[in-house]
Amino acid sequence: MRNFKKILLPIMAVLILMVVNIGMNYALIPYSYVRIMMHQVETQNYDTVFLGTSHGLNGISPNVIERETGAKTMNLCLGGEYPRDAYYMLKKVCEKSVPKTVIYELDAGYWCTEEGQRGDFNRIYYEMPFSKVKVEYFISKMLKLDFRATLFPWFYYRGQIGNIKNIINCKQSEDYKNYGVEAFRNEAQSYEEGFMRNHPVEIEKPEEPLELWNEKTKNKDSFLYFEKMASFCEKQGITLIVITTPVPEETLEKYNKEFQKADTFFTSYLEKFDVQYWNYNRSERKIENFDYSLKAFSDYEGHMNWEQAEIFSAQIAKDFL
Repeated sequence: MRNFKKILLPIMAVLILMVVNIGMNYALIPYSYVRIMMHQVETQNYDTVFLGTSHGLNGISPNVIERETGAKTMNLCLGGEYPRDAYYMLKKVCEKSVPKTVIYELDAGYWCTEEGQRGDFNRIYYEMPFSKVKVEYFISKMLKLDFRATLFPWFYYRGQIGNIKNIINCKQSEDYKNYGVEAFRNEAQSYEEGFMRNHPVEIEKPEEPLELWNEKTKNKDSFLYFEKMASFCEKQGITLIVITTPVPEETLEKYNKEFQKADTFFTSYLEKFDVQYWNYNRSERKIENFDYSLKAFSDYEGHMNWEQAEIFSAQIAKDFL
């Protein structure tokens, strides 16, 4: 009997810890559009898939691409998505069906900075349904960077403690249950039609420090996992194209030297893999009727307003055809 109690008590303690952990995750982790993305990856097939950073999330409209090309299109770009994340996102997509084309949006800042352990750094892993790819992703990233993000995901959202009521109400809503987008609509932006639509706002846009290309601080993992992605695409018969989205003319003028160095470097680098590189900051890729002034962007970094995103997406479709 005593031996049974000795075994039972640790088991009960673990079970209680698990229940508390699940409750904390439910109460502290807000609804994310990544959940919607993963649901679509699990349930639909796509011809064209976009991967990359927040520039792609704000700047690429899948609906416009589909309308112009006829190809079923999905935008899987995310803020904080490094090439490592993009690689495993692509492998997850291919568990359901293999797309014909992958377009990777390249932001040079992600190739010369380390992957930060911010609140969103584990978001893709957290929302990704269990599979062989998720196990690989865990070993590749989560186990190396911070195991706490796997065992206790709520740890990175403990700052949401004052927002618990709203988070729970949201998760109990029909919108959440049906993978709706109402929770992501506000005056500044809305996640709808498959991308984050930035709404034009007449406010002062402060110039914050930008993550610009610096060859001296190259992130080896970014290069390693992009090359894995390029190799994977080749083996799967997927056409891989790399793009860089436009930035405001004010930014390009001030940091012209850094942007030129990045363009020269990545043009040469991508030629080694026989990958097309469409840099829309080059003069020969100027887009007709596209407003390059800061007023058409939400910041100096280059997150464009939704009207500009649709014009830009139409140009990508035109170049793609």
